[in-house]
Amino acid sequence: MKKEEYYEYALSAFRPAESLMKMVPADKLDWKPGPTFMTLGQLLYHLSDGIGTELRMMVNNSWPKPEEMSEAMKQGQMPACNVQEALAKLEKDKTTLREVLNSVSEEDFTNRIVKVPWGWEAKMEKMSLEFREHFTNHKMQLFTYLKLLGFPVNTEKLYFG
Repeated sequence: MKKEEYYEYALSAFRPAESLMKMVPADKLDWKPGPTFMTLGQLLYHLSDGIGTELRMMVNNSWPKPEEMSEAMKQGQMPACNVQEALAKLEKDKTTLREVLNSVSEEDFTNRIVKVPWGWEAKMEKMSLEFREHFTNHKMQLFTYLKLLGFPVNTEKLYFG
């Protein structure tokens, strides 16, 4: 897969995610389906980092160190945001994704071996696909939350926005 093909592939996941994000009501940001789940606000925050942010950390090997994590994160409390903040972060992530892909050669994208802190090691192209899959899984999580809340979501909304 070429870098430009990957970029378009990533954007195809962003579009429906934006549509689902816009459905989240402001009064439900603290809602979660059970005690061990993220709240809707936390899920929006996590999903809005998209793909570019993680890809940049991978390319630059600039992952946060455990001691740099906030005290709340260490205690298992993720940050949260509202819909407008999430949409703005996701828009910024598109720019970050474009910048990161522009900063590496086709050869590096296809063949460079990269690592992530949780132990995976693979070619950049494969790892990029894994990041997109991670994003897609959280997009499905948002879809499920909205479905559980009774919103009119269906597979067309999930895949096409």
